Amino acid sequence: MESWSTLLALIVLVADALAIFQVWRSRIEVGRKIIWSLVIALLPVVGLIMWLVAAGHFAKARL
Repeated sequence: MESWSTLLALIVLVADALAIFQVWRSRIEVGRKIIWSLVIALLPVVGLIMWLVAAGHFAKARL
């Protein structure tokens, strides 16, 4: 059971790191980059889902 939680934590950590990397590669203002990075880092699962919804292919407004 412990190995599954460790694996899940590593998957979330890698996904968050990739999301933050994508945020900093985007063309949005630096202030928004900082805010998105903080949201993703402080709320790992929720922040990642929020970013995927906001920046995904089906987003109504591009970031």
